[in-house]
Amino acid sequence: VWVIAAAAGRARIFSAEHSDGKLAELEDLLNPDVRLHEHDATSSPNGRVTKGSGGIGHTFQPHHTTSEHSAESFAKKICERLEWARQRGTVDRIYLISEPTFLGLIRKNIDPETDELIVQEIASDMSRRPASDIRKALPRVL
Repeated sequence: VWVIAAAAGRARIFSAEHSDGKLAELEDLLNPDVRLHEHDATSSPNGRVTKGSGGIGHTFQPHHTTSEHSAESFAKKICERLEWARQRGTVDRIYLISEPTFLGLIRKNIDPETDELIVQEIASDMSRRPASDIRKALPRVL
């Protein structure tokens, strides 16, 4: 059983040896890029001015902030890690606790076979909480 406590800046992976036992932290993944300020990290503008026969106008391109792009990449990395563990038989049940927006990114990027291993999702940012608090948020028996 694995328990994932994740947010855009950090994801912690825990395991439980016994169904009602303490959580042991396996990995602590950090995403420092999510904290960059937009004006420090963005290299292109979100729109451009065009000239045509009708005069001057603006064309706006879909724009994702650097932190949104970083969060998406981090969610993909977590999903790849979970898929890797599933393929090797390391995990057969997953409890996912994540900040709501980041939970949506994980849902978007997880492969269908690994998604089937998720037995419970909790929309809450507990990525910085002690393992004992995370354990209390889960069912008594995993």
